[in-house]
Amino acid sequence: MNAFWQRFTALLTPGTRALLVLLAGVYAAAVIGELTHSFELQSRLAASAPAFWHGQIWRIISYALLPNGILDFLMNGFALVLLGAQLERHWSRGQLWIFCAIVAAGAGLAQIFLSSLPMTGAAPVMFGLLVAWAFECGHQPAQFPLFGEMTVRQMVLIFGVISLAIMFFTAGLARTAVMAAGGFTGWSYLWLRHKWIMSHSGRAVESSRINRLEL
Repeated sequence: MNAFWQRFTALLTPGTRALLVLLAGVYAAAVIGELTHSFELQSRLAASAPAFWHGQIWRIISYALLPNGILDFLMNGFALVLLGAQLERHWSRGQLWIFCAIVAAGAGLAQIFLSSLPMTGAAPVMFGLLVAWAFECGHQPAQFPLFGEMTVRQMVLIFGVISLAIMFFTAGLARTAVMAAGGFTGWSYLWLRHKWIMSHSGRAVESSRINRLEL
């Protein structure tokens, strides 16, 4: 058990650790509030169309901070550690946080337009991180016990299809579309950022060539 815990904590990067602590803290506060009947976070943080249209725009992000039960917390916390740590080695801590917020907002807006029911849980953000892993490390080889060696992109495709299928059969079409919206938002953001970086790096190279010619 100690060896497993040491390997698990070794995976944690600073940005991922902060997000995990935040999720744990919000979930603990929600449980305490429910047990003591003193406050209720579901009604304050959940993505809710009526509340959003009445000006509570923070709900398109805040829903992702409140796990939808202990199983949701454990599964998404584990996914955050694995995927967040992988991505934070390519990005900075701030870039990871910005990406999670953008993905949460994209999925939250989809929830507002697709369903009138409230939603909590970080599943759409984790799906966005899964897509980001394919975007950043897609051609790298990876080992998967049941399928052997494959690329990260192939593995993400398998996990993505399985995740969407599970969501469809357990939560319905609307919630599946919301989770897919998280992945689409993440991919779109990374693609646009990549294009912006490439265009500006090209201009910098051209500018340096002109400066050398002038000299």
